[in-house]
Formats: sequence, structure tokens, C-alpha cells
Amino acid sequence: MKNILFRSFTLCITILVNNILWSQHFDISGIVLDDNKKTPLHGANIYIEEFELGSSSKVDGSFKIDKLPIGQFSIRISMMGYKDINKLLVLEKKHNDIGHIFMLRDTLKIDGIVVDAHEKLKPENFISNINIAGSKYHVNLKSSLALTLQEQTGLSIRSMGQGSAQPVLRGYKGHRFLLTDDGIATGDLASTSVDHAVSTDMGSYSGIRIIRGPEALLYGSNTIGGVIDLSRNIDQSSRFDKLSIKTLFGTESSNKGRFGNIITNFPIKSNHQMRLSLLKRNLGNQISPIGVLANTQSDNQEVQGSYSYFGDNFYSTLSLEQFDMDYGIPGSPEGHIGGVDISMYRNTQKFNFHKDISILGFQTLDIDQRYIDYEHSESVKGATYPSVILAQQIFSLNTEVKGNQSSFGSLFKIRNFQAYEFYWTPDAQEIAISIYGLNERKLSNYTLQSSFRIENNLIKPNTGIGFFSLSNLEVDQIKDRNFLLLSAASAVIGTWNKWDFSFGTMFTSRAPSIEDLYSDGPHLGVYNYEIGLPNLGAEHTIGLEASVKRKTANSNVKLTSFQNYSPNYHLSKQLGAGYEPGADWIEWGSGSAGWLYIYQMDGLQTYIHGYEFDSEYRFTDIIKFEGSFTATRGKNITENTPLYYMPPDKLLLSTKIDLKPITLTMIYKNVFEQSRTGFYEEATAGYSILNLNGTYTINSSKYFHKLILQIDNIFDKEYYNHLSRIKSIMPEKGRSVGVQYRLVF
Repeated sequence: MKNILFRSFTLCITILVNNILWSQHFDISGIVLDDNKKTPLHGANIYIEEFELGSSSKVDGSFKIDKLPIGQFSIRISMMGYKDINKLLVLEKKHNDIGHIFMLRDTLKIDGIVVDAHEKLKPENFISNINIAGSKYHVNLKSSLALTLQEQTGLSIRSMGQGSAQPVLRGYKGHRFLLTDDGIATGDLASTSVDHAVSTDMGSYSGIRIIRGPEALLYGSNTIGGVIDLSRNIDQSSRFDKLSIKTLFGTESSNKGRFGNIITNFPIKSNHQMRLSLLKRNLGNQISPIGVLANTQSDNQEVQGSYSYFGDNFYSTLSLEQFDMDYGIPGSPEGHIGGVDISMYRNTQKFNFHKDISILGFQTLDIDQRYIDYEHSESVKGATYPSVILAQQIFSLNTEVKGNQSSFGSLFKIRNFQAYEFYWTPDAQEIAISIYGLNERKLSNYTLQSSFRIENNLIKPNTGIGFFSLSNLEVDQIKDRNFLLLSAASAVIGTWNKWDFSFGTMFTSRAPSIEDLYSDGPHLGVYNYEIGLPNLGAEHTIGLEASVKRKTANSNVKLTSFQNYSPNYHLSKQLGAGYEPGADWIEWGSGSAGWLYIYQMDGLQTYIHGYEFDSEYRFTDIIKFEGSFTATRGKNITENTPLYYMPPDKLLLSTKIDLKPITLTMIYKNVFEQSRTGFYEEATAGYSILNLNGTYTINSSKYFHKLILQIDNIFDKEYYNHLSRIKSIMPEKGRSVGVQYRLVF
């Protein structure tokens, strides 16, 4: 390990010395105009495929893309209703102004209506929104979504091992934020429990957006924590006039992990395009400073294929995806000493349709239809058959129209849930119908945003013969539940006295899930026996958020404060203090290895608030300093105690040396002690670790190469994550050296 670390440092220093004399920043800029009217075009997409970098033209038609290496590459300018423009650029100087770009209109006549190029609504960004794409995405790319996001402000990780790592947004987890794949929920069971893995691999994606404010209600009602939207393509309307291949390979020392991904885009004639993505990842048992942690392995693979057709003013895409994953949950003295093995799969069919229209002031139409088939099983280590099998099938149809000031949409969703083996939650069907909308009015120095979402959610349990003889729930409690939910948000976004600001309010309503209402059975992965609360009401939350930002030529400072109050916060509570007289537990199996704590859903009055601070300062064109601080507090008002499993305060400091084609970033991370704990929750000591990231980019007229070096926990420090459910037996990973190689041609 020491040799690997030494050689990695030596390589970075050598490359740095070889390039420090000539390396510098390059950028391109220009103005996009309508060829006929010679007026600026707002919202045109400017995209560089080799780097997966993109920008949009501003109100005056101008755009700028910086941090580019010297060399030759292609740039594409596109906008619905206009013909695409492709240019070959050669960068030989620091600043490159490509001048005016005139776009020719495409028109289509429908029943006497001329459909023209339109400026569709792109909601003004809430200041606290986070966008991770291009080089920033690949430098932070890890084996899971949570690990990829772990250094972002307001983000934390909960886990029961590396396979089950999940993100936490501002203390919210599970159903209180929404995880979407190109705008639609992913359709797994990760939100229901900490041991359930997120059914995605970040190697097959190209960007992440964290969305807050009124825009979040366009995605769902359970968005008080925000929306994490994953994107496979920065620009879904992208056309390729030639074969394009992206490959990504990597390895990691802390788990002897390795992975590979290849994505191929190839055109068929002029209007047809196909895409194929293959991914494989294998992680061995995690290595910590105290040794190898048994049964923490993970193995997954993904196959994705799609076909797209491009018309004059529309395009459509049909895609099929299959994701499979097997991973382990380590054993514990609290249950299943040998550990638990979990196997899961998710099959997804998608159909997307986009079209320019001219109806009632709306200018674009988007239709998204999906069918998801998901199943996972849980088995005690060494068992010949699973103890628990959970499955669901989801059909959804989302339709949305947009104008230059407003958008309106509807969502129809049917979810069928099944439980097998020793889990007696009744099969159930959930039918949800939603309508939503957003309006944005731009004034001189500020923008007014407002949004709403109305949802009717019907849950119908199926109690067949023999169910009540096994269930711990009362017969008269198992009945249909219907919830009418209203969510609304408003915000002001603008500029005052050289400060950008955003202030928003949000009221959200969330129906309890099938599992919240009717769970009844052992959950092996989390060492629980879970019982639902059939009469649980809807969860409501009132939220306030205020952000300010000041940006100068060399600096950027941002401060955000948020406050959320919930009179009926859904929480699964442990009953009893352990294996003591009067404790509530069920013997499952034989001996202490089979004892499971009883957990039951409850509704509590809670208050969650916090602060987020981000800053950056560019000392020179080469050196940049960044810092962030996150503080989140949660209170259980009902019991007058701190709220369970709140993330500790986090401080990040980094120094980046940006010398094209090389960058080096040193990151200092300090997580403070968490002593604000609820009942049955133990305090966790703070810790400090040091990480190093490095990239080396080679660009030619035909190929784009990027080598990424990641060294985490350089000094091999033993530390524990407060939000880990197995922190009593499992520290986080030790020193880890990761290498990724990316090739685009």
C-alpha cells in the first residue's frame, strides 16, 4: 500500500512539474442569434461532447464555457425549433470568441398552425440548488450515489455497509426526499429501509441535480428535503452524426474493487439513433484500519439500450434497462451473527416523447411512460432459502406542457406490492393521480415563482385466507385508505445591492406508504421486527428557506438557512431498551442471534432546521480555495428530545491547483462529535481525514482521455459514521487509492 501511495504521489508531482510552465485556462464565448430576426436566443444548448460540458445562452444570447484544455474538439449548438449547428474548434489562445452564431428555424404546419421555435420555461435556480456535471461529476464519482454526493453541502450518508449506502438531505431520509431518474422516481425500495440499496450505479450517469424550492413540486409531493435527479445525458435531444463511444474503467484498493462501463451512441441514417450501455462493478469486503469487515461485499451489473427517432419538431425514445445487485449486510451481536445476504433486481421500460406545440400558450409537450418490475430477497448467511422476499410493479404515465412562463402536468401511477415467505405484510395496491403546475413571472430585478401539487392516493390492502391467523395487526384495522394531498410553494429570487437572494416557503403533504401502514414481519437486514400503524394519518410539513449569494471576479460566498415544522412526522420507533426485563423483542430463530427488536410506526411533532455555508476564492488563475460548513438540528417536540439520527456538523476545506491538463485537489474534512441523540441512540466521536483528488486530461482531434486519481483517508484513520446502523462493529473504510480512466472517441 505504501508503494502504491508513493508511486501515485510521484506520478502526480512529475506531471505537475512537466506542465506547470505552460498550463493555463482556455475558454470559448459567443452569442446565439435568430438568423431571420437577428434577435438573441435565450436557452439554446451549447454542448461539448468530449468533455460532457455544456451551457445555455442567456437572455442576451451570450454564453461562455471555461476551463478547457488546448486542442481541437467539436461543439454543438441546438434548440428545439432550430436546426443544429456543429462546429470544429481549435483552441490555441486563452480566450476564444467565436462571434455571432445564427440559427436557422425549422417550422412545422399542423392544421393551419405554424409551430415555431419557442423559449420553454426553465425555472430560475433556487440558490441552494446543486448541479454536478462534466469534470466535477467524474472527479467525485464513487461506487454509490451517497458516496458520490458525500462532500456536497447539506449531504450525509446512512448505511449498513458499502452496498447499502444512501444519501441524507438536511437530516431527511427515506420518503422525505425524492430520488428520480431523468425526472421520474427510480422505483426501488431504498426509501423504506437503510439496508435497501439504491438500484443505480453512478458509472452509467453523467450528471446530478439537487433541486429545491417551488420547482421541486414538479417531481413529487414528498420533496421537503429536496429532489435528487440523476441524468444519463446532459442533453436528451442530442443527435450524433457519427459513432460515439465512451468508456470508463476503475479500481479501488479499500475493497479490491473494480468496475467498467462502456456507452455507445450510433446513428442510423439521419433521424434514427441507438444507445447501448454495459456496466459491471465488483467490490470485495471492505478494508478498515482495524481489518477486513466480513460480509460487506457487493456485486452489480446493468444493461441499458435505447432507440431514438428525431422528427422536424419532435423526438421520441424507447429504452429498456436491467439492473441486478447482490450485496452483504455484516452480522451483529444484535442479530444474525453471520450476516445477511440481499439480492435484488430492477427491470425498467421507458418511453419518452417530446414535441413543440402551440396550444393555449403552451409551447412544448413531454410524455414519459414507465413500467418497473422490482424484487429483492433477504437471507440469513448460509440459509438455503430466503426468509423475506419483497416485490413491486409500478406503471406510471407523466404528461407535461410548458410555456415561457408556466408549466402544467399530470401523473398517473399504479403500484402493486407483494411480500412473501415470513413477512406478513398484506399484498396491496396503491393508485395515485396527481396534477401539478409552476408559474414564473420575471420582473426587473427579481423573479416570482409559485407551484402546487394535488394528489389523490388510494391504498387497497388484500387480506386473503389465512392472513389474519398470522398477522399481529387487528382485523378491523386492515382496510382501504384514501388520502387527498395538497402541496404548495412560493419563492422570490432576485438581486439586491450586488447580492443574489432567494426566499421560499413550502407546504408539503405525504401519504404514509404501504409499509408504514401494514408492515408485519422480520426485517433481517436491520435486525428489526417491524409493525405498521394502519390508522397513521398524512404527514404535513411547513418549510422556510432563505439564501444569499455574493459573487465577484475572484470569490463566491453563499449562505442558506432552512426551518421545517411537521405536526405528524412518521417514524419507526424501537419499543424497549434491549434484552432486559420488560423489553420488547421477538425471538426469531435460536439463541441470541435470533432476537429482533420490535419497531412500530408512530407520528411525532418535530422541528428540523439548519445552516449551510459555501465559499470559494480564486487566488490566481491556478489556485483556488473552497470551504463549506453544514449544521443540522432536529427536535422531537412530542417527547422533548433531540430527533433520532440527525447528521453531525461538517466542515470541508479544499485547495485546488488547476493547471491544464492536470488538476490536484487536497480536501480536509472535519466531522464534529454528535452528542445530540434520541432515546436508544449513542453518541459518536468526531473525526478529521484528508483526501486527495487528481486528474490528467489529454485531448486530441479524435480522442479524449482523462485519468482520475482518488486517495481517501490518506493517513488511514479509524473513524465512525454517526448515521451508520452498524457503527458499533464497523468503522468506515481505511486508506483507499482509486484510479479511473475515461476515454471518449
